[in-house]
Amino acid sequence: MPTRPIPAFALLLAAGLILTACDQLVSRTPGERLWRQRCAECHGLDGAGNTPRYMGDPYANLLDDGWRTGGDRYSLENVIREGVFGKMPANPDLTVEEMRDLLAHLRQLRGETSR
Repeated sequence: MPTRPIPAFALLLAAGLILTACDQLVSRTPGERLWRQRCAECHGLDGAGNTPRYMGDPYANLLDDGWRTGGDRYSLENVIREGVFGKMPANPDLTVEEMRDLLAHLRQLRGETSR
């Protein structure tokens, strides 16, 4: 019985579906999901700003102690909502709960407790 070779695109499709399914099975907090959607592209998954586009930009690294706006909750909320002209997009559409979740994830990345 002759066998038919499986086309490479079918294998790639299957691999992509498996990876997507695995990613959805990983338990993530609401804050981590928001971080991945809105922040990780520039600040990195770990908050160190180690993305190709922003590597070496001191504003992208949120793990060091060089906070540009102060580390209190209200300063951070303001920067996240208003953005930083020319550096960071604004996020005015975040709900109070989403902001709380996002800040909790940032504090977790920094190894801090909530303030």
